[in-house]
Amino acid sequence: MSARVALAIITLAIMMITIGGLPAIIITSAHAQTTTTSPATNNSTLMTTAAASSSNKIIYLFTAEHQGVNQTKLGIPPDTFSPDIIEANTGDNISIHFYNLDATDSHTFTMGSPYNIDKVVAPGQNATFKLKAVEEGIYRFYCRFHLPTMEGQLIVLPPPVVEKPTPVTK
Repeated sequence: MSARVALAIITLAIMMITIGGLPAIIITSAHAQTTTTSPATNNSTLMTTAAASSSNKIIYLFTAEHQGVNQTKLGIPPDTFSPDIIEANTGDNISIHFYNLDATDSHTFTMGSPYNIDKVVAPGQNATFKLKAVEEGIYRFYCRFHLPTMEGQLIVLPPPVVEKPTPVTK
């Protein structure tokens, strides 16, 4: 379970209740809601708007190896990415710093459309890739030399939503 999923489960359980007409704040994994309740009418109204700005996200990605995997016997390489799941929101500017910790093998960071990245990184070297999360979806990245084990996913989520209270009309 990723840290973000665990955080979502925890934050879904957190809720501040309206007392004496004060705003209630409900926190969820991707949204923050503010509900304003009018003491006289006990009505509430919400207005939803998309977040206005994108954020900069820095990811450190490393080569790793499953211990005890006999490539000759199993026919698959022991190599992996760590982490193998990267999460971002639509609009985020992402810098991926990829470190090849392998002392003997080159690795690639390869990702298809719409990002079109294919970079070979020599043993002990590193490279940085910059991209903007343009559209929500799941995008596969992999090493061309070490499939099927060395692959991961960039998960682009919808932009966060900010809900603003609107005035209550009588």
